[in-house]
Amino acid sequence: MLEQPVRCAIYARQSRVNGREFSSCDLQRQICMHTAANFSWKVVDVFEDAGQSSESLARAEMQRLLAGVELDQFDRVIVYSIDRLTRRLFDFARLMDIFDRFGVALTVVTDPNFNESASSRFTSNIIAAASEFQQQLTRERMAESRAAMKSRGQRVAGLVPFGYTIDRIFNRLVAVPEDSVVVCDFFKLAERGRTPAEIADLANRREGGQTVWNARRLLQILSNPVYAGYLPGDAKQRGNHEAIVTPEQFERVRQQVKARQKRAPQKRDSNEDFFPLRGLLHCAKCGRALNTNTSTRGNIRYRWYQCRSHAGGRPPCPKVSLPAWDIEEFVAARLSGWATDSDVAERFSDEWKVMVTSERQSLLKEFVLQIDYDSDSRDIGFTFKDDAIELFASPEQ
Repeated sequence: MLEQPVRCAIYARQSRVNGREFSSCDLQRQICMHTAANFSWKVVDVFEDAGQSSESLARAEMQRLLAGVELDQFDRVIVYSIDRLTRRLFDFARLMDIFDRFGVALTVVTDPNFNESASSRFTSNIIAAASEFQQQLTRERMAESRAAMKSRGQRVAGLVPFGYTIDRIFNRLVAVPEDSVVVCDFFKLAERGRTPAEIADLANRREGGQTVWNARRLLQILSNPVYAGYLPGDAKQRGNHEAIVTPEQFERVRQQVKARQKRAPQKRDSNEDFFPLRGLLHCAKCGRALNTNTSTRGNIRYRWYQCRSHAGGRPPCPKVSLPAWDIEEFVAARLSGWATDSDVAERFSDEWKVMVTSERQSLLKEFVLQIDYDSDSRDIGFTFKDDAIELFASPEQ
């Protein structure tokens, strides 16, 4: 009886997509294919995560790889180097535990001595720890650089507020005369006691009935210290840009807005509190927003996004069901990997991990209008806000 060839899978990953015809993933795949051929192994599948960060395992092809491991579709995984799998020691340990549990071996091209021995695994852990240390060191340096820029009143990153444009040479906000007049009018009306909703209604009537403004957008403007010459989110640190309103006027309006908030918002004890993608995540087949669902087994709560809507008289799409944690982490990792601004990338990586659900949802809605999940390709697509498109460089762009 002939011995069955070893079934192997190839995994490749690159952090950025540069649009070149021959990418890093292509090179990794070719080297891994050559390795498999040298050992007469049979390559049964190839997984490539292009434009994906190593921050999380919630990547489309990585999740497909792990599903193949559990389904016993291959006996060995080949990667070019350990950091293609992950740069995080904790995630590396998780992967090795899954591989060991299902009897799948790992071949690392750049580490030909890698095997299941204790010394080899110890060395691999050191390598993974060193990669994680280097990544953390880079973050610290970036944070120090941002802190230094803020101390000098320089703009770090973020969306350009209405009323300003950006001077790319000096990385400084510059007031737009026509829009500045509109902002001044907003603050004058607010100072006279008009509510954000009333101001929005007046502004839309001035626009000829077009719905351009709403209360939420007006509230964001009236609460933004940038218009008083300060840095975003910090009404104490002066910026190096021109103010549109005086600090005194901004403070008076801020106090009026604060006084109008008669009571603090109450926490809701409902399933909505656990789903940051609620209202954003849609089924690509039918276009309807995915519903949320929870189940509890013992002390563990399981969360799901499912196509269960009967809107429009149509039945829900079958077998469109996603574990909530997986898709949420996948979305954050995709946005972090696509972000062209380091500050935005960090908000969807390190900061995302410590955010509560409401903060995650607010962050997503700051940049994203809609997220579409395609159950056939098991991939997602984003519809970004107009003023956020340039902040993300997806492989499709």
